[in-house]
Amino acid sequence: MAKKAKQQGGAVKEKKQNIYAARSQKKRRRILRRSIIFLLLVMAVMVLYRRRDSWMPGLDASGRQSQQQEGKFPLYIPGSSEYQMGAADGKLVVLTDSYLNFYQTGGGQVAARQHTYGSAMLQTAGNYALVYENGGTRFRLDTPGKAVFEKTVSDPIIFGRVSDQGKVALVTGSETCACRMLVFNAKGQQLYARNCVEDLSDICFRSDGGGCYAVSVFMQEGSLKSVVNSYSFTSKDDLWHSQALDMLAVSVYNTSEGNAFVFGDTRCVFLDRDGAVTGSYEYPKSLSGCAFRDQTAVLLLSDQERRSSSVVILDGSTQSPVVRSYEKEIKAVGLLSDGTILVQLRSKLERLSETGRVLEEKEISDSYEGFRSVGSYIFLHGYQHIDRTELHK
Repeated sequence: MAKKAKQQGGAVKEKKQNIYAARSQKKRRRILRRSIIFLLLVMAVMVLYRRRDSWMPGLDASGRQSQQQEGKFPLYIPGSSEYQMGAADGKLVVLTDSYLNFYQTGGGQVAARQHTYGSAMLQTAGNYALVYENGGTRFRLDTPGKAVFEKTVSDPIIFGRVSDQGKVALVTGSETCACRMLVFNAKGQQLYARNCVEDLSDICFRSDGGGCYAVSVFMQEGSLKSVVNSYSFTSKDDLWHSQALDMLAVSVYNTSEGNAFVFGDTRCVFLDRDGAVTGSYEYPKSLSGCAFRDQTAVLLLSDQERRSSSVVILDGSTQSPVVRSYEKEIKAVGLLSDGTILVQLRSKLERLSETGRVLEEKEISDSYEGFRSVGSYIFLHGYQHIDRTELHK
């Protein structure tokens, strides 16, 4: 009898232990489940925070409105360190991965328009800003005052250009030819289309707006060659094409005299209005940067082994180049509206005359990686922020 009672007591004790164990296990599962839910929530919040520019337009716009009211520098660019700068109608244009922004030169914000383009690219001219989706099919044209139009093309966009008059030229892929060139007016109406038998590397509009210069590139006997073509938007035939140039053309410009100028990888070339070569300059060092305005070309050449750089100024021809040498790094070069040249060193800006004489120096932080001139101001490209400086006249 005592043995049986003892057995019953042991069973009760074991049952209680099982109940406690079950409760404990249930509690642990509940805590684990809550912990998992908490971690998932934390991860979700982190993801949403990183993508706040796309799902919190109202809050972001509020912050931008505050910045607009303050109008102070530096301008902080939230959510994107890979922003692009341009100029339109005397305003600073800033493209981020989520917004197209327009700022007064004093820092006040004029407009902030959201976009959803992947790999968005910016081009500006006159009063206009062109944003296109590199590798995609969408593009849009804006001014500081309004969104002008947005359109979609059938083939992936390779690159785009915009004119002072608001004309847009796109080069797209094609299944039937090397590439296609499409031209639209400022209302978004297609003016011109051309199937190209060779790849195009760049386009610039002629100053009259009635046509463009387009550079085609091809292989010939194992070497890269380039040809400049002059097209009219009212004819399928070439107006003219240049001789084959022994270089890979990087960019083409129209000059103030109605001629053409081409930067290549190993040389640059001036062409007259019939496409004949009037001058050529072969680079003694590697091309690291370039700028062109009116009739003046500026080259940034670098020698990595000797850690030296030089700025070459070509004023309308290649006969008498002005060369200024530096035993230090040069980050960028540019041409200002008054015809002077701006050189960005690691921690200093130098403004040069067309003869290479130093007109002005200004100390800056070494954190800036480029600049954009708008009116009399220089806007410096920093990491997630833009600063401003002004040069003396």
